[in-house]
Amino acid sequence: MEQAKIEQLAFLYLCSEYDKRLLLKKEKMQLADFDRLTYLIYHLGFKEYHIKVWMEFTGDFKKEWECLNALRETGGSVGNIGSTKSEIRLHEIWIQDFCKNVSTEVRRWIQDLDYK
Repeated sequence: MEQAKIEQLAFLYLCSEYDKRLLLKKEKMQLADFDRLTYLIYHLGFKEYHIKVWMEFTGDFKKEWECLNALRETGGSVGNIGSTKSEIRLHEIWIQDFCKNVSTEVRRWIQDLDYK
């Protein structure tokens, strides 16, 4: 079995039912969910699945990417993702919410990731 598929199965086992529906395309994914899920997938070390999700869903957000690029080109600022206090806090909230669906053992593993 390819690495991306193994990682996908592991992530789908760990995530909420709502996230499963999004990732399996049973519900339409919004950009905010895409941002959250790709962050979580990568943060948990599922690098191959991260690439697969990015390639599978990024085309769904063509309009949003075009707007961000236009903003950047006209001198607007979209900030440095992940470097502001609010972005860091948002990532912490995403991890906390994700941990509500996992066992204590997995929660400890995720917490250990954050301290390395």
